[in-house]
Amino acid sequence: MAPSTSANERTSLLSSEQRDEHYQSTSSNHTDPNNDAGTSSSSTEAEAGPEQEDHAKVMPPLRKLAPLLTALWVPVFVASMDGTVTATLISSISSSFNASEQAQWLGSAYLLSVACFTPLYGRMADIIGRKNCMFTALTFFTTGTVLCGLSTSMNMLIFARALAGMGGGGLTTTTSIVLSDLVPLKNRGLLQGLTNIIFGLGSGLGGPIGGWMNDTLGWRRAFLIQIPLLLMDYVLAFIFVNVKTPNALVQQSKWEKLKLIDFNGAFSLVLGLSSTLISLSLMSANDLHISNPFVWGGFVIGFASISFFFYAEAKIARNPILPLRLITQRSGAAVAFANFCLSIVSFGTLYHFPLYFQAVKLETPSLTGLHLIPNSIALSVGSVLAGLTMRSSGRYYSYNLVNSMLITVSIICFTTFTQDSSEAYTYASIVPHGFGTAGVLTCTLIALINSVPRSDVAVATSMSYMARNTGQILGVSGGGALFQALLKRQLRQKITGKDADRIISEIRHKSSIVPELPMELQKAAVESYAFALRWVFTGIAVVSLGTVIGCAFIEDKGLPNYEDAKDTEEDNDGVGGSSDRRQD
Repeated sequence: MAPSTSANERTSLLSSEQRDEHYQSTSSNHTDPNNDAGTSSSSTEAEAGPEQEDHAKVMPPLRKLAPLLTALWVPVFVASMDGTVTATLISSISSSFNASEQAQWLGSAYLLSVACFTPLYGRMADIIGRKNCMFTALTFFTTGTVLCGLSTSMNMLIFARALAGMGGGGLTTTTSIVLSDLVPLKNRGLLQGLTNIIFGLGSGLGGPIGGWMNDTLGWRRAFLIQIPLLLMDYVLAFIFVNVKTPNALVQQSKWEKLKLIDFNGAFSLVLGLSSTLISLSLMSANDLHISNPFVWGGFVIGFASISFFFYAEAKIARNPILPLRLITQRSGAAVAFANFCLSIVSFGTLYHFPLYFQAVKLETPSLTGLHLIPNSIALSVGSVLAGLTMRSSGRYYSYNLVNSMLITVSIICFTTFTQDSSEAYTYASIVPHGFGTAGVLTCTLIALINSVPRSDVAVATSMSYMARNTGQILGVSGGGALFQALLKRQLRQKITGKDADRIISEIRHKSSIVPELPMELQKAAVESYAFALRWVFTGIAVVSLGTVIGCAFIEDKGLPNYEDAKDTEEDNDGVGGSSDRRQD
């Protein structure tokens, strides 16, 4: 989870003339073109370069920042809890519908939807405003979550997860953009760290809450319990999310704004990503070969659509969803690649780590959920330390690179798991993963924001999330395809004779039956699951090296120092301001 930068929406953050005069006087003291990309500085403070001049320079007062942060953090908490609830209960849910062969679609449908629609929110936030974007995302996510709890079939549940994903990606992206609108770059990392604590809290509670709900009231309650918090956030967002959009779009009519939307880019991007990712998921969840017309046809459509998308962004769009200049600059490309690889690693781990405890250690869903808590705690601690480090030193390069290496160390530990691995070892091994992931997500976000002007922050943020979300679906579907192929091969070697195919199919598609199998079959199943998971984690470890490489190529650019800028009550009247100044 990660936020971004740019002051944007419909109510001023700082009061008009006072703010402009204050910014001009502040920025005149902080320009140093020599502090350029790829250079190190012995000073811990960095002065603003040309692309940093128009970012926020003062912190709003706490009394006005706190209610706004509450409105932003409630959906972050719920969305993160929802993710680990689903990951923990994926086996139980699919087994309840007797459709474990479709289990991967519960994760893939949500992540596919997030990957397809998240890139649209960045530009939409500039066109229709931050608040309207948040309401749109909340509506999709809330509706999808309600339908998850009311689903009567696996297909309905998969559709509901896809609908929730259309909003889930928008919630995190919009939250990130609004946070970046509010605070100076030097404090942005610390605020992101606090945001990740909220994310980690939701993520950590999701596993045990989901497992407990499943064991007592049923898995449906694990989704329905989220609804009151989401409804409360509608009220909070209406009152407090009031951030001025820093461009001329505020004065334009709704029809004029509609014409600014990049429909060619939006349609081709959604079609291209969905076609490609559905083909990958068909190979993973449905065991279809690449020669199947649905699979290769999806890849062909995806390639053609993505090709047209880049053409449209370069030649047609007035306000492109993804300005190509962002991915041709060094930091933009490096951050996107690092986040892409990191998401493959994180979600490949999230969806296979619990499976080890259920199918190899033969633990209950409740106990399985507890094993995700160290990751969440490490995520929170790592985020805050990353923010504090950047705030005190004004730099992020070295800290970010070390954190990326910690992730690889953690995944290597996973490859050594066996049925006899101690509880202490399995609990401790995920800690570097959580700590490193938090550090990389926080530092790469600030590095990206630090490399673009304020007008590009929203679209740069959505680009970062697009890279992450595409990696997430590849982590789930690609990891799932590899896992199922290895598991199937191992089971066929160990289980032969009458009804072997039926037994193998049940073990592959209904992991919850492993503890109930006769001893001989259970031993074969456990060994097969352990073997398949070991090689999946080996593949994930290799991908984690891509995160290290991406982080190594990010520009070592210091953060601007605006700490001498004194903010006043008058300067900050617009933060979460009153309704008479709200234009959304």
